[in-house]
Amino acid sequence: MLILSALMAAMVILSGQSSRQLVYEVQALKARLAAEAVLEQKVFALLSDIDAREAVENNVNGCDANAIVPTSNKEAGVTQVNVIATGTCTGSGLTVIRNIEVEVIE
Repeated sequence: MLILSALMAAMVILSGQSSRQLVYEVQALKARLAAEAVLEQKVFALLSDIDAREAVENNVNGCDANAIVPTSNKEAGVTQVNVIATGTCTGSGLTVIRNIEVEVIE
């Protein structure tokens, strides 16, 4: 009976850890998708106007997301713009942040 109790306790602990890992993975995926959504919006705006510097902010499926242009570089008639998109999801005691950085060249 004692061995069976120990095994059941171990199963409960493993189940709790597995549930927490699953919540983390879901939050990480949501944060990445939110970052990708605002990144696409910002890149599309830059394709129309490479000098568009305003940030894009959005709430995607309960996650906060923004895309900014911290730097740009113009050399020899070529404009290179860096874009950083960040998705932040908070829930179940976890905060997960995902960043995506791309360069847009005109």
